[in-house]
Amino acid sequence: MKGIQMKVNTLAIALLTLAAANTICASSEAQLSHSPDNTITVTGTSTIQVVPDIIVWSIKTTDESRNLGEAKESSDARLKSVLGLTKELGIREEDIQTGRLTVERKYNIGPGGQRQDLRCFSLQRGVTIKERDLNRFDEYFTKLVSRTEMEVSFEFDSSRMTDLRWEARLKALKIAKEKAEAMVAVLDRKIGKALTIGESGVPSVHRAEVVLASNNNYEMAPAAARTSESADRTDGTFAPGAISVTVSVGVTFTLE
Repeated sequence: MKGIQMKVNTLAIALLTLAAANTICASSEAQLSHSPDNTITVTGTSTIQVVPDIIVWSIKTTDESRNLGEAKESSDARLKSVLGLTKELGIREEDIQTGRLTVERKYNIGPGGQRQDLRCFSLQRGVTIKERDLNRFDEYFTKLVSRTEMEVSFEFDSSRMTDLRWEARLKALKIAKEKAEAMVAVLDRKIGKALTIGESGVPSVHRAEVVLASNNNYEMAPAAARTSESADRTDGTFAPGAISVTVSVGVTFTLE
């Protein structure tokens, strides 16, 4: 009887072990169907070019003096001169933005690199203005660099930037889907639902910079290469070319 009982117990243990093994296999198969190895991740990138209709001018003034009050007085006068110029150019108030006032202490540096006595206070101010008539570029340029000693830079923008980003975003998403479908078709598979979608992208712009030195000379740094040779040219010596709005979208699909 004891031998029969031992055989029955052994058989029961074997059946329980087999059942547990089947459960583990079933669990593994279920995990496999949702595992990262059964997905594909692709990136779609779309670029839209547009002729700019806005120039954003950035103006920075710097005044230095051993006396903080004198430095601020000079900075205030320079800022008033710039704001007076915006009225001459007929710039709307909503297209003018003054930046914060930055104060920095500058010290003399000794032979060993150690900081010594105070050399001066340095005050910096910034003003941003928008030019909405690109035909007046030469007028803006000439008046800005001849008004006072300051640094001037500009970049192109478009009043349609928000719409352009939406258009580029949807095109990038479509490109990502088409790319995934083409890749998995080679393996006789199909894409399923999208698990994750992520976007990154900023419009690329041309930039040029003008710096007015203390001797009232200025130079214009070369702008970036034009992206459109067919862009409309404005009067004078200025040709805006085109700006590019680029958006990249990453998508992870399941595989069927």
